[in-house]
Parts: sequence; structure tokens; C-alpha cells
Amino acid sequence: MTTAADPRLGQIREVLLPKSAGAGSPVVRLDAFRKLAQDSDKEGALLIGSQREVEATMQSEAFQARLSWRRGTDGTQTASISFESLGAQGMRLGLQIDMLPMRSVLRVFGSQDEHGVEIDSAVVAQAVQNNLNAGVPEQDARLYWLPTIRGAQVTLEVELPADIPRAALVLSIPKLVHLWTLPEHAEPEIDITKAAAASCHRDATCSPAFDTAARSVARMVYVKGVYAYVCTGALMADANATETPYFLSAAHCISSQVVASTLETTWFYRSATCGSFTVDSRVRYVYGGASLLYVGEATDTSFMRLNSSPPDGAVFAGWDSSTPKLPTSVTGIHNPRGDFQKISTGTLNAFANCRMIGSKVICSVAQASTGNFLQVGWSSGTTEGGSSGSPLFASNNGNHYVIGQAQSASLDICGWNRNTQYGRFDLAYQAGLKQWLGPSSIPPTLAENLTAVFRFYNPSTGAHFYTSSVLERDFVISTYPAFTYEGPKFKASSLAGPGLAPVYRFFNVQTGAHFYSISPAERDFVLDTYPQFKYEGTAWYSQPQAGNKAAQMYRFFNLRNSVHFYTLSKAESDFVRATYPEWKYEGGVYYAWPN
Repeated sequence: MTTAADPRLGQIREVLLPKSAGAGSPVVRLDAFRKLAQDSDKEGALLIGSQREVEATMQSEAFQARLSWRRGTDGTQTASISFESLGAQGMRLGLQIDMLPMRSVLRVFGSQDEHGVEIDSAVVAQAVQNNLNAGVPEQDARLYWLPTIRGAQVTLEVELPADIPRAALVLSIPKLVHLWTLPEHAEPEIDITKAAAASCHRDATCSPAFDTAARSVARMVYVKGVYAYVCTGALMADANATETPYFLSAAHCISSQVVASTLETTWFYRSATCGSFTVDSRVRYVYGGASLLYVGEATDTSFMRLNSSPPDGAVFAGWDSSTPKLPTSVTGIHNPRGDFQKISTGTLNAFANCRMIGSKVICSVAQASTGNFLQVGWSSGTTEGGSSGSPLFASNNGNHYVIGQAQSASLDICGWNRNTQYGRFDLAYQAGLKQWLGPSSIPPTLAENLTAVFRFYNPSTGAHFYTSSVLERDFVISTYPAFTYEGPKFKASSLAGPGLAPVYRFFNVQTGAHFYSISPAERDFVLDTYPQFKYEGTAWYSQPQAGNKAAQMYRFFNLRNSVHFYTLSKAESDFVRATYPEWKYEGGVYYAWPN
């Protein structure tokens, strides 16, 4: 089973840059980076970089003053600024957001790049909202880590629509991540002496029987604390075959929402042919982070939903929630030291109990009834730093099923004692993952994902505006005095899930009003018929059907100014129907939750 990305929702994308991109940008230069003694690899996750403070742009006033602005022929306003960290192999900028207008666009690129990564402001707002909903302190929640850019210099470009004043943009860059190594080789042709992983590894490409399983596995790069790391994870199928991009890894890699928001994944990062040093031409990078759903420290389990769709050709891995049997032949697929995807084969030989002592994982043999981990002895290959979180597969009738995720690297990398511990999937499934992966209609944790939807009224146009983003709410309050803030009016889910559907949002560039619909058919009709409506993606998630204490959302259409009005209040709906004949009642459109 594969997934195909919806191009209409591709709000983080690679774009071809004009030759003038970044021209004349002021450059903030940092001194040469000095790697400290504590900046060394840690067991499991692979350490690849460290944060640096940027004094020159730590405050928003200083950042704004350094921006170099230009105006396009269509009125679009674009500002750029560059950062240089001597000796860096790559960088990620930490963008502190006080105000970022909707419909604005961010771009990041290197000094020699022909392509850049473009991010819609709606994506940034959702990442901030996910952090806030998870209880992250506001200052930390508003720090957005931009995508990784290769090289020692990176340029940030901000584009504002013509109708947005520059004063509405309040940003700063208080820190950046200096990558002293990249999790991949910079050139498509790789010299064997540059291979990162140990020599006893075997390319995943050399095992065609595992090609389908291998396409469910992705390399991970993320920022945690003051460091950047590499781990591995797997795309997981759910019993209802919804193709929701659930993603399994290790808790010691990602265990908080603020870290999950920084996640980048690399797909099909493997050799083009068995034993070659040429990267597969299908390699794809996916940005946008993830929404953290479950953390199980007892089994070292991290379970997320990717915020961006995996690339075409990615596969949703099957899984087995029954107790594993001993001994069992097993296979691990992973990116050791961030290198090409490798495949290790061995035997599940014991259950284990594991605990951290200092920075080391200490394990002891246990019974199936008491051990939270699986112990694997490798006969071919091994695991290293960067393999953490990677899936362990058992096979049945030619099919491969996830039964665990890697907790530790082999202590004796290519020696005789090549053992690795994996957190037990069966225990994590019973403890929590079945809420999302099992055959249920709505996760019991739905209430935890509900977020307020705020309403504004513009008396000059007669239109209402709705947003679930605190960032956007604050921007509208501070920037548009014509909009009267009416407070939170109902709740919707901030995350996708079984039984939920996205509510799509459009902006009418002629009237300045927004339109919302839960219907994919109506969305497509608007896209095909009304070019004045700019598609802005998913606003929130709600139920197409009744249930789970949800109430009906009523919709009206104004015959005079062609704007829509939505309310969850039956009393308000009845009042509008009785009082304002110009508002045509269109009935119930979906279900949300009372505030």
C-alpha cells in the first residue's frame, strides 16, 4: 500500500530560485565554530550539530533593521537576510515568531543553491499551535526551526502580500544550528573512504525481498535541546487503512512536541544498486515536523503523525501486536550513522529489561511476562548511532511485520557480541498505540486534541473570519482594527484521526472574505470554478457525522455580498433565520464541539 501526496496541500515545497534571489542581502557572520568536548556522539541517537546564539539578530528590532526590502511589480514585498557560520557543513535557522502574517511566505536556501525550500505561513502557524496545545511555554512554542540547508551560509527570504504592512512582521533569529557533519554525503557519487557506517553493514538494496518493507523506513533529523541528531523511524499502517502518516520511532529520540515539530525525514536514502556508492535517484526530503501522539518510556516508544505527506512510493508498514516467539528470525532496516539504508539479519533470542545508567543502556535477560524489550543477536550487519528508532521486522509467508523499534546500538559494532535491544511493539500497542492503529472509529484521546476556534467580524464587509491559530488570532487583533474579535466560538481537532475530516479554507482575493468547507467535492468545485478563491489548505479537523458529543455546524450564505456565516449555536442559527432574510440558510455542514 502506498500513499500519494495531495499537491494542493504541499505547503512546504522545493522551488526553483530566480537568479536575483538573495542578491544584496546583508550577511550576519559568526566566528568559526569550536566543537567542545561534550559535543560528542551519544549512544543511540547520532549527534551531528549544536546550537549557536546569534547576538546580532536576537532581538526583533535588530532583526527588522537588518532586512533588505524590495517591492515586486505586483506590489509583493520581499526581504532577505543571510547568515554565515564558518566551517558549517549545513545549518538550520531558529525563527522566533512574534507576528507572522497569514499569506506570507518564507524561503531558505544556500549561497550556491539553484533550489530553495518554501514554507507557507499557515504551516508555521500550525506548528506553533501544536506546541501551544501541548503545553509548551510560549517563548519555546514560537521558535520555528527552518529546514536544513547545506553549506556555511544560508539566506532567509520573507515575502509579504502587497496589502500587508511591513510593521505586521515581527520576527528574530536568536539562534541557529551549526551542523559539523551532514547526515548524508554531499555528492551523488560517494567515495568508499567517506562511507559513514561500519564495514560489516549490508546495503538494503542488496535484499530485494525486503524492498517493500524498506520503503516504509525513513531517516530522521531533528533538534533537541542544544543539539541536532539523527535517528530512524517507520511509516505505520492502521487497521482501517486510512493512510494517515503515523510514524514510529524511539522515545529517546523524540519524546516532546517541541522536538517533534523540528523533525525532517529522508526517504529512499539508499544505494542505487547493491554495493554501489551512488544514491538512489528517488531520494526525497520531507519537512514540516510531526504531531506527537504517544510516548511510552517503558518500551522506549515514540509515536507521531507526520504533518506533511510522505512521498510517492513510500509504504505503510504492517505490524504484529501478538507476543513474539523465541527464537525468531528477524530483520532490521535502518540508517546507521545517517548513511545509506542498511539491512541487518539475525535472531530474536531473548526478552530483556533495560535501564539507563549514566549515558549507557544496561540490559538483563527476562521472561516474556516481565521483559519490555527484545534482544537480537546479529548474524549479518549490526546497528550504530542513528539506527535508534528503526523498525525490527518478523516475517510470515513472505510478508514483513514490525515487532519493535531500536533502543540501543551494538556495543561491539562488528565483533562477535553484536546484540541490539528493541522496544516491544506488542506492549506499546496495548498500552496506547491501538487507539490509532487499531480498528476503532475515534481515538479516546480526541478531547486532548481539541482546540478553540476564534471568530472575528468585519462590519465593513459583513463577513466573519475563523481561525484555530493563536498566532493568527493575535496577528489579526494587532493589525486589523476593522475586525471585531468575538472570542472562541467552538472547538475542533488540531490533528487528523479516524472519523475526522479536514475542513478546507479559501481566501477570496476580491472580497477579502474566507470560505470553509469539509467537502472534498466542494473544495474541488471551488478550485475549478472560482479562480478568485485562493486555496489555503486545512483549517482544522471535524466530524462529517454526528457522535462523540459533537454538535452540528450551521451554514448561511449572504445573498447581498456573497459571504458565508457559520455557527455551532442552534439559538444563533434560529435568530439569524428569523431576523435576517438576506442570509440564506444552507443547513448543517459538519459537526464540531461546543466551546
